Amino acid sequence: MFSNNVYGVKDKKKYKKTDNFPYFLVVLWLAASRVFLRCCGFFQLPLLMMKVEKPVSRHQPEEWHRDNKSLRQATQDICTSSHDLRHQALHLRHQTSNKTSWDQTNSTTRLQDRIYEVQRVTDDLQRSLQQVNDEIASLEKAKHTTEMELEAHIHPLNIALECLTLRERRREVDLVKDKAEEELQKEVRVLERSRANLEKVVLEAVSHLRVLHESKQQLQDDIRDKLAALQVDRNQEALTEYSPQISFKPDPTRVPPGTILPVDWLDHSLKNMAMTEAAIKDSQTLRDKMCVIIQTARREDQTQQTATDYAVRCRLHEETRTKEELQWQKDKLLDEIREQEKEIANLEEQLRASSLPLKKCQTRLEGRTERVCHDLVRDAPQESLVAEVQHLTQTRTLLREKLAQALDSLHGLQRHLRTVDVDLGRKSLSVSLEKKVQDSRKALKEKPTPETLTQANLTLTGSLRAHPTHIL
Repeated sequence: MFSNNVYGVKDKKKYKKTDNFPYFLVVLWLAASRVFLRCCGFFQLPLLMMKVEKPVSRHQPEEWHRDNKSLRQATQDICTSSHDLRHQALHLRHQTSNKTSWDQTNSTTRLQDRIYEVQRVTDDLQRSLQQVNDEIASLEKAKHTTEMELEAHIHPLNIALECLTLRERRREVDLVKDKAEEELQKEVRVLERSRANLEKVVLEAVSHLRVLHESKQQLQDDIRDKLAALQVDRNQEALTEYSPQISFKPDPTRVPPGTILPVDWLDHSLKNMAMTEAAIKDSQTLRDKMCVIIQTARREDQTQQTATDYAVRCRLHEETRTKEELQWQKDKLLDEIREQEKEIANLEEQLRASSLPLKKCQTRLEGRTERVCHDLVRDAPQESLVAEVQHLTQTRTLLREKLAQALDSLHGLQRHLRTVDVDLGRKSLSVSLEKKVQDSRKALKEKPTPETLTQANLTLTGSLRAHPTHIL
């Protein structure tokens, strides 16, 4: 019951027995002490101290065996449950793997079939597109031939109308009714004689070209969509489980807005091809008609040509001078804007540079607040730092104000530059249009090709089919 260290001996090796120590005296003293304690009634104290137990509840052996049995049964149950779960998981994994493999194969096969179907329809659309392109080229050539026939006889009128049309493209303040326009209108009134049938057939050709271009645009849109769909399907068909592009999506099974049925998809392409075929047939009929009704109606040169050319030259000279002056103003504004931008950059740089000293000063002030007790003194460094913060803050405020003023000035310069630019653009357009007018009128000075006897007879009889058959 008693520990070997009852006397505080921690290491017996350090306290070896010596030959001179009187151990018998110690034994005698212990025996006498025991007798004295028994005589005094304290001989039972060691026995009472030895019988003291911990205040912990004790269990019976039956409870111990029952607890062990319960643990053994729980272990058996949980192992059985885990075994069944593992077998179920193995079955589920095999079933999932097989189902996934078949689903992937089925999806890939359907994707390949869809790619083949889309490619087949795309090839048909491209053939229709090639046909409509050929027909557009043929109709353009036929229209050009008809226009050349018309121009050969009413060439001055066409040029005058073209000049008026060009000058109508002037914008805003430049769209003025000047002397050149008045002379052109006089020229148009004199030259406004042309054969109605030729004009009508040209308009019909232009209208049908628009129809052909619309059909072409629909085919191109359809082909573009199908090529994009092919690219998407091919990309999806090429995906594998190890592709870096795959990831979880929030709602992959949703039906996107605008989704249609395969029947509607095919009907859309068939409708485009049918409309294109009908437009091609109408174009062929129109080209046959153009070969029949081409006629000539030449007119004499107009008396207004000289006056119109002079008015156009004067107007071109005036607009050119105005354009050059605006260009000088623009260059001057650009120089001032560059200088102002440099100054703004310097102000911004100075503002950025002042932020670091301010940060340092504020950090010093904040750091000095960590002084404690009587050392938290508002001393000379504190006053200097506060003054420095105030000075830097005031300086940054002044810099910001000056920067705002510079920006306002820059914006004003830029706004005025845009105004000058817009006006310069108008003037440039007007000068360009006047140059086009002047260039187009140079053709009036060219002498037409002398008409042969055969051409004169064909003109009189209207038998023009023998010659323009190349437009068929």
